Order: sequence, then structure tokens, then C-alpha cells
Amino acid sequence: MLALLVLSPVCAEYLIGYDSIIGRPWELASGLLVLAPLYGTMAVLIREVARRTGRGWPSILLLSAAFGLFQAGLIDQSLFNPHFVSDPFWSQERLPTLVPAAGISAHHLLGFVVGHMIWSFAAPIVVVESCVPRLADRPWLGRVGTTVLLVLYALAVVVFFHEHTRNFMASAPQLGATAAVGHPPTGARRLVGQRS
Repeated sequence: MLALLVLSPVCAEYLIGYDSIIGRPWELASGLLVLAPLYGTMAVLIREVARRTGRGWPSILLLSAAFGLFQAGLIDQSLFNPHFVSDPFWSQERLPTLVPAAGISAHHLLGFVVGHMIWSFAAPIVVVESCVPRLADRPWLGRVGTTVLLVLYALAVVVFFHEHTRNFMASAPQLGATAAVGHPPTGARRLVGQRS
């Protein structure tokens, strides 16, 4: 479990190499103190839900995509913020596929949701489970462990939301639409409910 707690934020934020702290090991290590509660806890909980309910990879991928949308649309709101990164590349990536009525870039939407689904959650789960195949299909947490991870995640959400919404807040329709889309429709919930 601890390996997944650490590997998830490493895959989500560090392996891509876009951040200015790359090459500064102490900053990378201290960054894990805030990133592990945001990414790692959710990777462990997504895996735990799937394994406890006997569901497989379609469920893990769907939950990962939903939390990717939740992260980018509701928590840090990078999906909507035109100035989320103060680097010219942000606008260069955002503007060509901008849907003005929604205030969203199709490029960023695909990148954030699929990126979180694969790099933040699914890939770390695959790596950690393949390292311990005898435990791969078993739950890892009890009630106390699950509660601790939920509390850590909630605290991380509060910190990141506060930090990223000081100078920008998405509109109520943007937040509402994100929440509605992130909630799987009936057919998708049935699919997730099936064993795979």
C-alpha cells in the first residue's frame, strides 16, 4: 500500500518532468508530503473499491477517469483557469481547442482526464500489483486504514482547493457540469457494477 501511496504522485507529477523542481531532490521529496495525500490516497482507495467489490479494470479505469475530472475540474480547476500556469505554453496548448462557451480546452480536457486516469492511478496500480501478485486481487485496508486515507485525501483537497482558487474560481455552471459529468450515468454504473 505504501508503495502505491508514493508511486502515484511520482507518476502523476514527477515522471513527466514539466515542473520546475525537477532536478532538486529535496524539493521533490518534500513535495510528496502534499502530493501523496492527493494522488496516492485516491489510487489506493480506487484499487480498494475495485478489489473489495470483485470488480476489475473497467471499474478502475472509470473511477480513475472520474477522479481525474474531479481533480482538474473541481479541486485545482486547471481545466478552466486560463492562467493556471504562467508559461506561454499553457495558452499555446489551450487556445487552439478552446470551446469558448464552456471555457474549456478540449486538449486540456483529454490530457487531464486521460493523464490522471493512466499516470496518476492505473499505471501505479498495475506496477505495484505486479510486484506482489499473490496480494494483487485482495483488499489491503481495514476500516481504520480506509478512514485514515479518506481523512488525508479530504485535507489535501482542502489545501489544494484553497491554494488554487485564491485568484481564480470557475463559474457555477462549469463546476456543476463537471460534477454532473463526473458522476457516472446509470448505464455506466451498471457496467462498473459487473464483475470483470
